[in-house]
Amino acid sequence: MSSIQLLIKMSLLGLALTGCSALPSSQPLGVNEHALPASCYAEYSGTRLAQVRAIASALEAQGYEVRTSDVELGLVSAERIRRQPGLGATRQWRSSMGWFGSRRGGVMLGGGFGDPFDTFRSDPYSREQVAVSADGQRYLAVRSMMIVSPDGFVMDARPASPEPFCQQTHAAIEQALMRSGASL
Repeated sequence: MSSIQLLIKMSLLGLALTGCSALPSSQPLGVNEHALPASCYAEYSGTRLAQVRAIASALEAQGYEVRTSDVELGLVSAERIRRQPGLGATRQWRSSMGWFGSRRGGVMLGGGFGDPFDTFRSDPYSREQVAVSADGQRYLAVRSMMIVSPDGFVMDARPASPEPFCQQTHAAIEQALMRSGASL
């Protein structure tokens, strides 16, 4: 068997094995309903427009910036970005340039000038993304958090929809509905 035929067979086998894991999720938010607490779901009265307006104003009052909203879908997505002072003070394994060249883990690789004092540059930031979406008559609130390095690399990412967050978000939405005059 020639090496080209072997390469083709291995490639097809690899595609067949990884094809199932590369398929998109059937849920648009990628959320497992059974993993979320019941407090992440709530029902509101009033028109869909009043509900979406109340959701947007409640998220803005919590410090989020609304990115998108769709009345027809009953969807509001928002995000909040915060600096994480002190997290960037740790040493990461990468090259740093000095007077005598570049070093990685104590090994000299070359010569040149760069950052002679090897100073601290910037802190990473956390990025919280919240989506409140309609699921029939009830609304689902989900949140995800990422820690991003100053270079733009994701250091940590996870869903973060604990019960207190959901309760606080839905309570803020109910208060916004009451302020707007929608009947509960």
